[in-house]
Amino acid sequence: MDYLQRSVLLLCCLLFFTSQLQAQENNISVREALEIAFQNNPELNRAIDQIEIEKSYRGAALGIDSPELYYFKEGIDGDIFSEQRWGVSQSISFPLTGYYQRKKVSANVDASRMQLRAVENNIRATVKLAYTELAYAIKKIELIKREVELAEELRQTAEARLEAGESTELDLIQAEIQLTQSQNALTEAEKLKNDARYALFSVIGLDPDEQMYGITYPDTLSYVQVEINQDEVLGRINQHPEILSGELMVEGFEREVKAVKSEYLPSLRFDYYQQDFGNGYDFNGFEVGVSIPLWFGLNEGQKVQRARAARSQAEWMLQEKNLTIKERAEKAWHGYEANRRKIESHLEVIESRSATLLELTREGYRMGELDLLRLLEAQRTYLEGQQMFYQTLKNYYVQLIELERYLPNEIVFTD
Repeated sequence: MDYLQRSVLLLCCLLFFTSQLQAQENNISVREALEIAFQNNPELNRAIDQIEIEKSYRGAALGIDSPELYYFKEGIDGDIFSEQRWGVSQSISFPLTGYYQRKKVSANVDASRMQLRAVENNIRATVKLAYTELAYAIKKIELIKREVELAEELRQTAEARLEAGESTELDLIQAEIQLTQSQNALTEAEKLKNDARYALFSVIGLDPDEQMYGITYPDTLSYVQVEINQDEVLGRINQHPEILSGELMVEGFEREVKAVKSEYLPSLRFDYYQQDFGNGYDFNGFEVGVSIPLWFGLNEGQKVQRARAARSQAEWMLQEKNLTIKERAEKAWHGYEANRRKIESHLEVIESRSATLLELTREGYRMGELDLLRLLEAQRTYLEGQQMFYQTLKNYYVQLIELERYLPNEIVFTD
C-alpha cells in the first residue's frame, strides 16, 4: 500500500511539473517577443551585413592597384641586337586621395552602425505596438464578457418581473435583444483577438509550427503615471539614430568630394625590372611615372560634380529627416499628454461614479422604482466608460512607445 501511494504521489508530481513547464513554454511576454524578433528580422540582419560590406571597402580605399607582372622582348625577327626583360609594375593613387577615401569609408561604417540602431528601435517599437494591440484585444474580450453577464442578469430580472406581473413583455424582449447583441459583440472581439495574435506572430517572425492557440500573453495594459518633459524629448532629437546616420552620410559625401578633387593630383607608378642584352639578366632597372589628368574636364571634373550633387542630396535628406522626426516627436508628446489627462480624469471621476450609478439603477429596477430604459442607459454609460478607458490606455501606451524612440531608456514593457 505504501509503495502504491508513493507511486501515485510521484506520478502526480511529474504531471504537475510537466504542466508547469508546458505553461512556461507557451508564454510569450514582450521581452520574449523582442528576442524572437531580433533573431528573425530580415531588415536587422541586412543592416548587420551592411556594416560588414562598408568595412570591406577599407582596403580598396588606399588606392593601391594590383601589381602587374610583365615580360618584354625585341629582336625576335632575327636582328643582331636582342634585348629582353621582365619586371613588376605597381600603381598607386596620390596619398591624399587614399586618406580621404579612408575617411569616407569610416564615416559610412559609422552611418551603417547608426542605421542598425535605428532598425533596432523600429523593431522594438513595432513589436511593442503589436503586443499592445493584442493586450487591448484580450482586455476588450474581458469587458464584453462583463457586458454579456450584465445583459444576462438583466434578462433574468426582466423575466422575473414579468412573471410577477411587475413589467410587460416588452422589457423582456428588449433584454433579450440586448443579450444577443452583447454575444455578437463577443464573437467579433474574439475574431479581433485572433487577428491581433497573427499580427504579432508576423511581426516577430514566429515559426508557423509554433503558432499555437494555447499560447498565453502575460503582459497586460495597466496605467503607470510617467512624467515626460516636452523639452527633454525635443532636445534629444539630434541624438536620434536616423539623424546621426544622416549626418554621417553627409560627412561621408563631403569626404568623397575631397577625395575626387585630390584626383587632380598625379597618380604614381613604380616599375622594377631585370634586363638581358644577350649575356643574361645582368642589369636591373627602375622606373617612376606619374599620370597627369590632362582631360580633367571630361573625367575628374565630372566626378566632382557628381560627388557634390550626391552630397547635396544627402543634406536635403537630412533636413527632411529632421523635420519629419521633430513632427513625429511633437505629435507623440501631445498625444501622450492628452491621453494621460483623460486617464486621470476617468480614474478620479468617471470610474467610481459610473459604477455607483449602475449599481443604484439596477437596484431601483429590481425594486420597481425605475424603468428598463433608465437601467439600459446606466449600463451603457458604465460599459462605454470602461471601454473608453482601455481605449485611451491603449493610446497612452502607443504614444509612450513612440516617445521611446527619442529617449535614452525604455518606458513600457521593461520587465
